[in-house]
Amino acid sequence: MHPLLVRPEFRRYLAGQTLSVLGDSALSIALGIWAKVLTGSNSAAGLVLFCFSAPLLLLPLGGLLADRVRRKPLLVGVNLAVALSLLPLLLVDGRDTVWIIYCTATVCGLAGAVLAPAQSALLRSILTERQDFGAAAGLTQSARAGTTLVAPLLGSGLYGWFGGHVVAVADLVVLLLAALSFLTLRVEEVKPEPSGLRWRTEVLAGFVHLRGSVGLRPLVAATAASGFVLSLLQPVLFALTQHGLHRSPQFLGVLETTEAVGALAGSVVGGLLIGRLGPRRTVMAGSAVFGLGTVLLLAPSLYVVSAGLVIAGAGIPAAMVGLATAAQASTPPQLMGRAQAAVNLSLTAPQALAVGVGSGLVAALDFRVVLGVMVVGALLASAHLIGKPEAPTEPPEPEGPDADADADEGEGEGDGPAEPEDAKDLQPT
Repeated sequence: MHPLLVRPEFRRYLAGQTLSVLGDSALSIALGIWAKVLTGSNSAAGLVLFCFSAPLLLLPLGGLLADRVRRKPLLVGVNLAVALSLLPLLLVDGRDTVWIIYCTATVCGLAGAVLAPAQSALLRSILTERQDFGAAAGLTQSARAGTTLVAPLLGSGLYGWFGGHVVAVADLVVLLLAALSFLTLRVEEVKPEPSGLRWRTEVLAGFVHLRGSVGLRPLVAATAASGFVLSLLQPVLFALTQHGLHRSPQFLGVLETTEAVGALAGSVVGGLLIGRLGPRRTVMAGSAVFGLGTVLLLAPSLYVVSAGLVIAGAGIPAAMVGLATAAQASTPPQLMGRAQAAVNLSLTAPQALAVGVGSGLVAALDFRVVLGVMVVGALLASAHLIGKPEAPTEPPEPEGPDADADADEGEGEGDGPAEPEDAKDLQPT
């Protein structure tokens, strides 16, 4: 057993995060299917996914909340609130009540904007040694990848066998268990004190931290670029299935599952390599592996394409382990929620854009040309990090009551301020 898993607090944290992700992922699939069945419209199903994803634009606000209250009760409360929001789904019985599905999906999306930064911030309170950051990132990313692999099957399977009402009850139980896991955590958290800064300055402090960190900023840029080209793969797979492998559209599910297996493997390997390579070289290796795996998708052979999907699928999760480790190590605890929110938004926004761009490229170009563009993009993202400085292993500001005084004395030094003192600090460089 991994040394971190011996620690009961980390096990409870990992259980809470995994159950929360499982509930969210399974529900998003099930609600989309439910809306499609009730209305007969693909657009209705797509609107459910939009309701889940659109609130992620509020991640900076969720990060601020995570930094202004104790993280443990926040995670317990949010999971309980989402569980209660599922009860109205029991009233859905036809096309006229499909709006309840949209409202529930929106609540889940809003909760996601709080849960992700709060979980990262709480993890920082649980880990006592900086050398644990890499291993923790590998384990949490592996659990997330494994959950993402099985959640769609659980969500669609439960709906197909028992219907939407049973899915709602089952998901409610999962979220209650997630809340219980966080509730049983024994972690001491000091109530954050008001900073006295402007509201806008507080909200954007995470982005200012990323901009000012000379080691963390290039990692975010490289991972965002790799994530962008990864998201191009979704529309490309449709064309690859039909024109490259000459299979029916239903075969797309097999390819996506193969990619998900690679993602799980990449998370595990990333956690093993982070201690030897460090964050920067782990991100470099992950982006390069994705590019090299994508090359294999050009082959007209199912076996070669399957191998390529496993390799490519492993690349980005491994890079995410490197980025998560760097973010934990170089961010002061009082800023962890907003910094993680800034990282998440910096990654998800380009990925959402990439799906639309990829659809347009596949319509205008041969899918092999788009694959070539993806390979070049991933390799350039990896090469971008050559010679870049390593992310700092110590936060840019000291912890404790003297932090403000020390920050004033060291103004203008280090990787950049975690808490800017005025809105002028938010202007782009």
